[in-house]
Amino acid sequence: MIIHDISLILAEGMVTYPSDVPFQRTLQRNLIQGDSSNVSVITTSAHVGTHVDSPRHYIRDGYGVEQIPLENLYGAVFVADCRNAPCVTADMLKDIVPSGTKRLLLKTDNSQLLHDNPTAPFHKNFVYLEASGARFAVEQGMTMVGIDYLSIDKSGLTTKDSHHILLENNITIMEGIVLAEIAPGEYFLACAPLKIAEADGAPCRAVLIEGLRP
Repeated sequence: MIIHDISLILAEGMVTYPSDVPFQRTLQRNLIQGDSSNVSVITTSAHVGTHVDSPRHYIRDGYGVEQIPLENLYGAVFVADCRNAPCVTADMLKDIVPSGTKRLLLKTDNSQLLHDNPTAPFHKNFVYLEASGARFAVEQGMTMVGIDYLSIDKSGLTTKDSHHILLENNITIMEGIVLAEIAPGEYFLACAPLKIAEADGAPCRAVLIEGLRP
């Protein structure tokens, strides 16, 4: 069994979505200063690093992270090779995603960006999931779709079609995953977001496991 960590390390200076509060960790208590222990205080957007979006992110009465069905977060997953394209469309996915796929991770040119330099400035021209691709996920009955940058929608849009299409159909979104060293194909996904009451999103630790079947 081989376990691949596809999560970003949360650290000061890491890339964040431009409008989000950046990650910061300070020490409330510090052994070096003579305190009895180290105690960290963390300030951050809920959508920092590798994270999930719950329906509440874009739906007023949508459920929060703590209510995401666990079956969305754990189980067989397909990593689709979507490199060398400016966006991911339904036509692209129809050619490469096996029938019956319930959880889908999109490996695009973004992954190399996050892998090579997670502290690089925000890249506004990242590869995104086009609305037709989101509708394909709905038609296939998927429960999770993940992408390898900080948003699944194109940067700068006033409407976030892919977010709405997925979340309105109870498809969990995972963003900020790192797939540069992951070969396309089937794995077992384990994704553990922080269980924050009523939250629209939460950082998560996500791994892919080879040799483990549901």
